[in-house]
Amino acid sequence: MNQVEVLDNGVVLNGNLLTFPLSYEDIRALFGEARINVQSDNHFEYFYDELGISFEGATAYLRNLKKQKAYIDETHNITSMTMYVTGKKVFAESKTEKRYIGGLKVLNQNMSRDRLYPYILGYGYNSEIKDEQGNMVRQIHMDIVLKVEDELKRKDIPVYDGDQILLDVYIGFKPERPKSDENYNITVSDAPCLIFDTFNFKLAVIQELMYNQEVLKPYFDIYDYMIFKKAHWNLETDKNVRAAVSFFKELPIPASLAGLVKEINMDGSDEIYMQIAPEWDGRDERFDFRKVTKAEMEQFPNLKKMLIFGNERDAESLRKVCAPLGIEVEPMACTSV
Repeated sequence: MNQVEVLDNGVVLNGNLLTFPLSYEDIRALFGEARINVQSDNHFEYFYDELGISFEGATAYLRNLKKQKAYIDETHNITSMTMYVTGKKVFAESKTEKRYIGGLKVLNQNMSRDRLYPYILGYGYNSEIKDEQGNMVRQIHMDIVLKVEDELKRKDIPVYDGDQILLDVYIGFKPERPKSDENYNITVSDAPCLIFDTFNFKLAVIQELMYNQEVLKPYFDIYDYMIFKKAHWNLETDKNVRAAVSFFKELPIPASLAGLVKEINMDGSDEIYMQIAPEWDGRDERFDFRKVTKAEMEQFPNLKKMLIFGNERDAESLRKVCAPLGIEVEPMACTSV
């Protein structure tokens, strides 16, 4: 008989720990190839017919994972699991070829009926993390939904037969954003700071020092910054968030960090651009730069290579200043204009 146990951030399936978010490779390494149903270009269901279980993932889920600081990489976009106990379709048009037969525990216990509450399609389940004194700290990071066909009779429908679960189950990862202790108040340092004439070049330097090397503080996160400022900005946008732009313009960068910058490798997925424009798709030129000054580039004695947005003409324009300083410049786009 199969056994699933729901934990705080994942499940144990037949003795195998699965921590969300998952990639297909994580699952395949444990259970082999899945039968894959493609709902759209970036939305997949992974069916394990012998187990009676499916997993679901989509690139659209990555945005929320990033928002909740649960993002790993683009492949880790699987956030839910469905157990087909009754052999019927549960929350989608597809289902497994065989039923799930086995148990379901939450934090090593069968679900208690007094913790069930009315929910869409059936019951939700309250599961709590408690401290050593038995006081509730928070709910676990997993949503558990039991599907009930006849909602009028659900109070009388049994959940278990012994240790065997009798209802179809949806288990979804619902991470809670950890609290940040960053202080985003900018203070003026007495130590020498770098001077920039080109803001987009400064952003590329911040990407390297703050997000790649993590030596420039405070580590800026637009959602944490919004909480810190007790503000309510629209972050579901591809437009630049003015507060983020202002922060980076005002942020001093100690001159002592300049020697750590050896390469600049600009990419549309760089974290700094996601902080400024959370849904930017990389298709416009707002973060390009075609000119720099000798004065700002001379501050980086160990900078030897820059991979920039743009084309060969853009790179050639930058080489006029960079080449005499021993800095190689290459464009991401290979075609000349």
